[in-house]
Amino acid sequence: MQHAAPDPLTGTVLEGRYELGPRIARGGTAAVYRAVDTRLERTVAVKLMHPHLAEDPAAADRFMREARAAAKLSHPHVVSVLDQGRAPDGLPYLVMELVEGSTLRDLLHERGALTAREALEVLDPVLDGLAAAHRAGLVHRDVKPENVLIGRTGRVTVADFGLTRAVDQNTPTGTVLGTVGYAAPELVAGRAVDARSDVYSAGIVLFELLAGRRPFVGAPLAVARAHVEGAVPDVRSLAPGVPPAVALLVARATAREPARRPADAGRLLAELRTVRAGLRPGELDRRPGDPPPRHGDGPAEVLDGTTGRGPAPGPATEVLGRADDRTRVLGVPGPAAAQDAAALPRGSSDPWRPAIELRPVRPLRTAAALALVALAVAAAAFLGWLIGSAAGASGGAPDAHGTLSGLAGQHLTGAGRHEAALHGSVRETAGAGTVPTVL
Repeated sequence: MQHAAPDPLTGTVLEGRYELGPRIARGGTAAVYRAVDTRLERTVAVKLMHPHLAEDPAAADRFMREARAAAKLSHPHVVSVLDQGRAPDGLPYLVMELVEGSTLRDLLHERGALTAREALEVLDPVLDGLAAAHRAGLVHRDVKPENVLIGRTGRVTVADFGLTRAVDQNTPTGTVLGTVGYAAPELVAGRAVDARSDVYSAGIVLFELLAGRRPFVGAPLAVARAHVEGAVPDVRSLAPGVPPAVALLVARATAREPARRPADAGRLLAELRTVRAGLRPGELDRRPGDPPPRHGDGPAEVLDGTTGRGPAPGPATEVLGRADDRTRVLGVPGPAAAQDAAALPRGSSDPWRPAIELRPVRPLRTAAALALVALAVAAAAFLGWLIGSAAGASGGAPDAHGTLSGLAGQHLTGAGRHEAALHGSVRETAGAGTVPTVL
């Protein structure tokens, strides 16, 4: 968490127990102070609602009611709510566990885009905490990097359940609670929200971790409209090095229609772990801005699930990847991969094995070929001597064009070649006793 400027409330003691220290964070609904629980002598965080919001009785009641709901959550990846009360001026407050460390936003500012391994490892505990909320019937509705805390020991927790509402309650029409850059289309449009709204926001967070920026940026109204009317682009358009299976995971989580998303954070977490288990170290650790490796650049990938990394991931119910992706997507090969496999020569089980192989010439075969060539040269010379002798006796020389001595003798002995490997076919018009013409 970042250090804040001194605040006039610093030093105030709430209900004779919680002594406020410096303000350490400020959000849209409340400010957070470092405090000391003088009764139990422990350091805590106190979240105090903004005065202008507390003037609305309905908002104050909602703050307290939702705090009680969040206090029911007990999970290692959820910031615990310890107590609640009202300040002397009537402002409602929450007492929460204090997480010493920083936020995911701080990490993004420091590192920029993360590798697939880093992004998935950060999102895993976030989804684990959200899954606990969803099982309790709660929706966070404000999932964003600022609400993901990273402790000094590396523990990741989800904070700020102040906007949490029960699943069976709807957002009032025209009221958008949350951060518009991560808000699900149904939340922006004022429709009913459920656990899939948190899934969408988590998908936007994953997009930002991989690409270093959100899919939609600009004025709040324009961003809100983009969430409702547009489609989240393929994360690889900004980060080409993202593995296709991870890009598919982002696409599923950020589908505009809730029915096309995983049902809750628990389902998305299961898909995330399946994808991560199916990726090679080189894919997980590739920088997001690097282009993906071309086929053949490196060791061949085993596509039948026998990768030596444990059981193969189970098949997915839906494949939304591009048709030209030749990678395993949630355990299911893409259409192009299936076509390529069908077109392989019979007897080959390796999709990257060439249909025509170049084999080295074996020494015995080479020696045999040289012997045949030498024999042909000797035969040609002998026949040439016989024909020459006969022609000399009759006073004329026959035309040697096309004959064994005329073509083979002149081509092989005259050119001085002692090695040859002839491949081709015999012309159908060649006469008897002629050397086949090499095509």
